[in-house]
Amino acid sequence: MKIGALADVRSGLVLSRKQSKEPTDYRYSLINLRCIQPEGIIDLNESDIYEAKEPLKEEYLSQRGDIVVRLTAPYTAVLIDDTTSGMVISSNFVVIRIEDKQLLPEYLFWLLNTQKVKRKIYENTTSNMLGAVKAKFLTDFELTVLPVEDQYKIAQLNLLAKKERQLLKELATEKEKLYSCLLDQAYKRAKRGK
Repeated sequence: MKIGALADVRSGLVLSRKQSKEPTDYRYSLINLRCIQPEGIIDLNESDIYEAKEPLKEEYLSQRGDIVVRLTAPYTAVLIDDTTSGMVISSNFVVIRIEDKQLLPEYLFWLLNTQKVKRKIYENTTSNMLGAVKAKFLTDFELTVLPVEDQYKIAQLNLLAKKERQLLKELATEKEKLYSCLLDQAYKRAKRGK
């Protein structure tokens, strides 16, 4: 079944169309290319502020359960949750908004980030320098729709693995800080002992 039969697939907002040149009351966080991490998460510290001329329609803002896919390499897909909803999605991305209950967003998020699917995306990119994929490719992308229970199991396992990888990454960062501090202290003590 095609993704387009189960979801609304559209490009994000062309920012220049609604952007204000000076500060306004319509300020939004913006999902930019720097935000999208290779592991399929949005780094909110990398987001920009977007000043709009007027309030933006819901279709241009991320909603819980949306899947946002980069149109350029590495074609990473991210799943929108409560912390990343309400952000402006630029035209650098495609938004997939599931409309049929027989497809779980968490499952599609996993599927789009598999090596097999990414390889298909690479094979279908435009020949320009950026190697961009068109929204139509994702609309027409054929997928096997598993029973919802199986989708749920795969999705939960993927989200759990993703959370574990994130925690391990944070642990490694904290360990590096600890080792650096311990080595500095050991050096200072040895220097005083001379």
